[in-house]
This record gives sequence, C-alpha cells and structure tokens, in this order.
Amino acid sequence: MRIIKKIQIEASADKVWGIFAHDFDTASEWMSSIPNSYGESTSKAFEGNKSEGRVCELNANPNGIKATEEFLAYDEQNQTCTVDVTLLNTPAIMPILGNILDFEIQDIGENRSEVTWTITSKLKPHAYLIYPVVKFGLGVFVGQITEELKYFVEQGQPHPRKLKATAKLKLAANGQS
Repeated sequence: MRIIKKIQIEASADKVWGIFAHDFDTASEWMSSIPNSYGESTSKAFEGNKSEGRVCELNANPNGIKATEEFLAYDEQNQTCTVDVTLLNTPAIMPILGNILDFEIQDIGENRSEVTWTITSKLKPHAYLIYPVVKFGLGVFVGQITEELKYFVEQGQPHPRKLKATAKLKLAANGQS
C-alpha cells in the first residue's frame, strides 16, 4: 500500500529540513501521536546526519506500542531521506507491521517549500481483508502529521491537536479523565 502526501509550507526548505531531519529525535515536540521520542544509535550513519534513528513511544506506557525508525538513505545536499519505521509491541489485530517513508523537500519560492511524504506500508495478511479501511485510516494519519509539521514550522509551536493530546496525557497521569 502506498500513500503520497504533499504540502506547501511557508518556510525555506532548510528550515523544514532542520526540524524534520536535524531534529529527528524530537518528533514528540510536534507530532500529536507521539508522547515521547528519543534518539537511538543504529549501524547506519550518514554524512551530515545528526541522528542515526529514533524510538517513538505511541502511548504513555514506555513498554507499550513503539515505532523504531532508522535512516536507510540520507542526502543532506538534496534534502531527501528514506526512513524504515518498524512497529513494536502492537496488538495482533494491528494491520500494519511498519512503513518505509521517502521524505523530500524542495524550495518552490522565496521562503516557501513543498514537502512530499511517500509512505509504503508493510502489511500483515489480514490487512488485505480490510484494505480500503486501512488505506483510508493511514491516509488520514499521514495527513495529520503533515499538517502538524507545517504548523510547527510556520508558527514555531505545536499544533493545537498536539497541545490537546499532551493535556489529555497529563490528566490521565494525574488520575483524571
């Protein structure tokens, strides 16, 4: 399954690349679906890359669902990369094993860039039984991530969806709902 999302951002490609690639380990600062993220060393280091990979915790439980992400390719000059995303500790019903993300940025004008996300999913066999639902859900999810990156780059602060997710986690941690 493949999903392609493009979004224009009112910022230079260098600024977007800095947040996405150079600050790769800090995705939890702007992505609402990630309460916590941190760097993780892998066997692949690329020139110009400040991170080899990251772990994204997908819920408040540090032993819960995670995504381990490592660069398969990284081109600092052309501002493109390929990231292998593997999901861990998922329930058996989860239809996706992981994704390959091809990420690229192009300057398209003064202080304006276009980001292209190409996601190729690694599916479990039962995902094909509900393929349209899985493709729709992943499309919505990737659309939200692109919106959140755009907002973070342009506004210099997390998207309202991220703020809401963070507040909800704090309430849950304090025993409130």
